[in-house]
Amino acid sequence: MNFVPIDSVASSASQIKDELPSQPFRRRALADSSPVRRPPPRSTVSRPIPVEIAFLSAHGVPEQVLQFAAATARRQGVCADEALLAEGLVCEDVFYRALAKHLNVDFIDSSVDVAASGVVTAECGYARVRDPSSGYLWLFAPSGSGVFRLMSARRAARGRPLFAITTRTRFLEAVRRADPANVARNAAFLVERVDRELCARGGLRRGQVGLLLVALVGLAASLYAPFFFLRLASSLLLAGVFFCGVFLRLFACVASLQRCADAEPLESDAQLPIYTIVLALYQEAAVARQLARAIDRLDYPRAKLDIKFVIEADDEPTAAALRAHPPHAPHEIVIAPEGAPRTKPRALNVAMPLARGSLVAVFDAEDLPEPRQLRRAATLFAAAPPSVACLQASLVIDNGELNWMTAMFALEYAALFDVYNKGLAAMGMPLFLGGTSNHFRIEALRDIGFWDAFNVTEDADLGLRLARAGFEVRTFGSQTFEEAPAVFGALVKQRTRWFKGWMQTFIVHCRRPMRLFVDLGSRRAIAVLAMFASGLFGPLLGPFLAARVAYDAIFGALLAPAGPLEIALSTLWCFLAIAGAISLILPLAMGMRRCGLTRFRRALIYLPAWLMMLSIAAWRALYELWRRPFHWEKTEHGLTMRSVPDVETEVDPFVSREEPLFDQEAGA
Repeated sequence: MNFVPIDSVASSASQIKDELPSQPFRRRALADSSPVRRPPPRSTVSRPIPVEIAFLSAHGVPEQVLQFAAATARRQGVCADEALLAEGLVCEDVFYRALAKHLNVDFIDSSVDVAASGVVTAECGYARVRDPSSGYLWLFAPSGSGVFRLMSARRAARGRPLFAITTRTRFLEAVRRADPANVARNAAFLVERVDRELCARGGLRRGQVGLLLVALVGLAASLYAPFFFLRLASSLLLAGVFFCGVFLRLFACVASLQRCADAEPLESDAQLPIYTIVLALYQEAAVARQLARAIDRLDYPRAKLDIKFVIEADDEPTAAALRAHPPHAPHEIVIAPEGAPRTKPRALNVAMPLARGSLVAVFDAEDLPEPRQLRRAATLFAAAPPSVACLQASLVIDNGELNWMTAMFALEYAALFDVYNKGLAAMGMPLFLGGTSNHFRIEALRDIGFWDAFNVTEDADLGLRLARAGFEVRTFGSQTFEEAPAVFGALVKQRTRWFKGWMQTFIVHCRRPMRLFVDLGSRRAIAVLAMFASGLFGPLLGPFLAARVAYDAIFGALLAPAGPLEIALSTLWCFLAIAGAISLILPLAMGMRRCGLTRFRRALIYLPAWLMMLSIAAWRALYELWRRPFHWEKTEHGLTMRSVPDVETEVDPFVSREEPLFDQEAGA
């Protein structure tokens, strides 16, 4: 490690003061055209500067900068040093270098190793040094009241101090490197430590999955058996399964007509909690700049944002792209240690011990959330009972004009998030969450062990585990724009992973059916089984059943039954065919109207091809569940790049600057 000698921090205060304009300023305008909010007028009487930043005035930082940071901190309800660094008024190196000078201790400007046993917590901002041969036992990167406490301890100490100062970024990197094996182990097995029976790793063995595959093939073949009673038995079994899914979809459509509970977003920054945003990225260098712009559009106090980019250890291109195009908001690039399985939920679990927020949002690399989404979610959480653990925003496809596949994808998302899920939430049913734009109370996530690292459709499983633990999941009126796969092969691969994860979830949660009914209650448990029936067995066996019904209608006795059994069976199939078609078309039509997607109505002629694609993906998923159950099939993003507007207006030199007002060149 390199220790920087205790030198004076040069000042260029007069140069900075000369550059400060005197006219009032405006905040950055939001991309949703919301009214520009002006902060209260600056007081002509200077207030005392908080002690955690007051020392900077002796090291060249203008008092006007410190006063603005203090006012921002009071408005946002955070410590002054957090506002100072989050708003980019002073760069991190200058702040901690000046703090080391003020405390008369050494400043470490390179990487340093800390002992795994000595790590207290990242929030405390101190850890034991692994190699104390330099004479230092502790490494500090304090913030908030920790700065004052460290100053007090330093004044009371006698002799040579036994600690050194480094930046918060270097400190957190050292904490994460302290015990990578333990980090990898925790990320993979958190769910098992809470409830071993609800982990996908303990699912069906390979031989059992093979038997399930054979059984489904046999059931499909029995529809074409020459023996009438065999066809009758299999037909009644499938009809019962499909009727459950059909009626649940129809009931959800009716329930979705109820108005969703919403509230005006909290305007007072001081009322807002710290919000952790986690983004698990792999091979996403192409969308790094777009992602940074999307984050900078969020209307939330920067000092209360805790952004974690989780990158795999071998994904240097993505890390380099984020460093080249970073968001202005405070953020960390967390390197996930080597380990298995290499899935998105494992990466999310790596970030959770480092989360500072009481609320957690999960986004994907290609997401463009509405700017006020975090405020709206925080408002709803504040008004909701503690049992509400998750809020699901609506996902909207914004490249639907490319071809019929992206248009159908847009219609399906409209039906799922603006009709089906809203209806289920209105009925108080469990939800299979989407993979992004989920907002959680972190305490609820801790209670259930966070995400299952071995489930490749992690949020569908998470929604069900939250319900079984007694928590509620609701939807709310905010949108996040996403990119749909525009190539058939990419679309099939994505749906294969989704289906495989739903199969894992079905196996895990139906392993002990009686416990499922006890945890959820009869009504909700039956609804969950109906979701699996329509979501899994529909794509797997639906085409075979539809082909059989069509054959009987043309060449068989479907429309001219001869005996009582054939009359009953024909009536059953006709009713199921009509109800099934309505349950497919109605959510699409309702979602199309609600989301203003009527321009895609011609894409509905491709619905049979879309259903066939789902069937191919479902059978491919069943094969993958047998061959490699925990393999994560990556969906490539950035193939149809979208233009994200920059946030441009008149900006006060103290607010939202791309470069720190007081940086290394000005003050070091």
